[in-house]
This record gives sequence, C-alpha cells and structure tokens, in this order.
Amino acid sequence: MSTETEKITEKETTEIASTEKATKKKTDTNGTFLCEINGKDWHYTKASGIVDTHPKTKKRTAIITFKKKLNKGSESVQLFYDGDNYELEKATAILKTSKKGGGTMSAMYQLLNEGGKRLPDSKISGTLDLSNAQVASGTAEVIQMKIRFEEGELEDQSMAIISFSELKFSGVGYSDLHKVFGNK
Repeated sequence: MSTETEKITEKETTEIASTEKATKKKTDTNGTFLCEINGKDWHYTKASGIVDTHPKTKKRTAIITFKKKLNKGSESVQLFYDGDNYELEKATAILKTSKKGGGTMSAMYQLLNEGGKRLPDSKISGTLDLSNAQVASGTAEVIQMKIRFEEGELEDQSMAIISFSELKFSGVGYSDLHKVFGNK
C-alpha cells in the first residue's frame, strides 16, 4: 500500500470510530430512539408489552408501552393494537411540557383509530408482529393527536396537537396473559 492510501484508510477508520462513539454516547444518555414528536427526537429507557383477552367479548388487545425516565418524573407512549388483526387502534402519550408561569405539567394525549370529530385530519396507522412468543415488533404512525386536558395551561401552544414520525420497534418483551393464566 502506498503512504497516501494508508493515510486515507487511517482517516476513514478514525472517522468511523469517532462517529460510533458519538452515537453510542447519545444512546446511553437519552435511551433508545423511538420517534420524533413534533420534530424533536424522543427516546425511551424501558419498553414492555402485554396481550390480554377480554373475558366477555374474547377480543384480544396488545399494549406496547415505552417509558422515559426523567430527572423529575417520566414520560410514556402507549400503542394499543387489536390482538387479532394486529392493527393499531389507539395511541396515548404523557409528555412533560412547559407550563405558563413556569414549571412543567404532564400533558396527556390520546387518539383512537377513527380520529373522531375533534380532529378530522388526524390519522393513526400501524401493525404489530407477535409471531415470536417472547418479543414483539411493529410500526406506528400518529398524526395530529390532541391534548385531552388543560390546553390553556401550555406555554408552547404548538404542543396542543402532536404528531409522531413513523416509528419502528423490535425486541420488546411481552406477556400474553391468556397463555400465562390459561382460560378462565
């Protein structure tokens, strides 16, 4: 190898190593990236799932929960899937936002598959894969999910309606209560 080729290879190797360290550090301090909420990265520190069957209707529901531990409190994103056709039915989020007059508040957001009259332009879609008996994977996209309470308390009114970028997750451990506890 020529000296010039060695220098280029060494430079590329150093750049790759530096990039890997920066990415790893970002993941360690913020958690695991899930999606963007209103254009800002949102990471989670814990993920879990549960599949339950309603005793009367026999309808299965799968709930995937992503939690983010903060210095004071926590935030969460929950995705509710139909456990029989594996389509996203509902999404909720509880986020810490700035409150008028200082401090923070927990803002709760919820959107059902239909969207409803409150936000006719809202959209929710996604799928879930439970083919592995221990870990779930899936996708979701949520557009225009409205705050449920105390909208007037928000310092930043752009947080009254939020949207998630398309998200993908995998390797989320879950429990199927029907299999754990059997038929009742």
